[in-house]
Amino acid sequence: MRKRIKSIIGFLVLTTMLFTLVFTSQNVSAYADTAKPNYVVVIDPGHGGTGDRNLGAQYNGISEKEATLKVATYLKSYLENFDNVTVYMTRTTDTEISLENRVKYAKSVNADFMFSIHFNASVDHDLCGSEVWVSAYDKYYENGYEFAACELAELSGLGLYSRGIKTRLGSKGDYYGIIRNARSYDLNAVIIEHCYLDHPADLAWLKSNADPYQVLGVADATAIAKYFGLKSSKLSLDYSSYVNVDINTPTTVMANDTTAPTVCTLNSAVKNTTTKEITANITAIDPDTPIIYYRYSFDGGKNWSFVAAWNQNKTTDSVTIKDPTNKATSLTIQVYNQYDLKTTSNTINLN
Repeated sequence: MRKRIKSIIGFLVLTTMLFTLVFTSQNVSAYADTAKPNYVVVIDPGHGGTGDRNLGAQYNGISEKEATLKVATYLKSYLENFDNVTVYMTRTTDTEISLENRVKYAKSVNADFMFSIHFNASVDHDLCGSEVWVSAYDKYYENGYEFAACELAELSGLGLYSRGIKTRLGSKGDYYGIIRNARSYDLNAVIIEHCYLDHPADLAWLKSNADPYQVLGVADATAIAKYFGLKSSKLSLDYSSYVNVDINTPTTVMANDTTAPTVCTLNSAVKNTTTKEITANITAIDPDTPIIYYRYSFDGGKNWSFVAAWNQNKTTDSVTIKDPTNKATSLTIQVYNQYDLKTTSNTINLN
C-alpha cells in the first residue's frame, strides 16, 4: 500500500513539474515573441578640438566642427522621442577625440550602428550636394547601403542634391578611419556628408532655413527611425512598416570607381540671341557609376561655370544654358561621374 501511495505521489509530483516546465516555457516563448528589440545608436559629431587642429571645413563663416555638433544634438533629441532606441554621442563639447576612440566608445555601449556627422568642401569649390560613405565590405556594405538609401531620400526631400552612396578604398582597406575602425570592431558605421560649405547652391539652402542644423538633425533621425522600423508614441509616428532598400551581401569588395566617364559628346548647340540662352544636346555615359553633374565653358575650357545637376535617368539630354552677356562664341561641356572624375566634350562654335 505504501509503495502504491508513493507511486501515486511520485506521479503527481512529476506531472506537476512537467506542467510547470511546459507552462513556463510557453510563457517565455510568448514573451520572446512580443518583446521588442532595443536598438543602440551612436551619433558621432565629426571633428572637434581647440586651436587649429581637427576643425573640419571652414567656409563662409561656418565651422564644420560646430555645425556637426549642432546637427548631432538635434538628431539625438528628436530620435529619443522614438520607442525602443537608446542614443549616445561620442562628444557633446568641442573636444578632440581620435577616430579609434570614437569607435571604441561605440563598441563599449554595444552600438548597433554608428553615424558620423559631417559637412563637405572641395578643392576647387565646384561641388554641391549630399552623399553617404559606406564600407566596401560584405555585411557592412549591405547595412550601410540600406541605411544610406533612407538618408539620401530624406536629404533629397529637403531639396539637397544627391551625390549618391559611395565607397573608398585605401592601403588599409576602407579609406575613412571611422568606417575602417568600426569594421575591425564588428560595428556598422557610415559617414553622412550633408552638403558643401563652399558652394553657392548649398550655402543658399543653409541660409534659407531659420535653423538648418535642426532641419538636418530631424532628417537624420527620421532616416534612422525608418531604417530600424521604429515607432513613436510621443510623435504619433509609426515606421514599423517601412520597407528598406534590400540588397544582397556582396561577395567581392565594392571598390570605388577610378575611371572617368567614357563618353561626353556635345551633339548640338543652338544660340538664341533674343532669350540669351543656348540649347545644348549632350550625350554622357559612364558604365560604372552615374553621371551626376555637367558644367560648361564659353572659352574652350579656360573658365568653367558652376556644376549643374545631370538627369541621371538619361544618357542623352538637352539642357538650357544662360549666356548673360550674349557674347558666347563657343561651347564646351564637361561631365562628372559619382566620384567626381571628369570628361570633356568637343567644342562647338556658336556663330
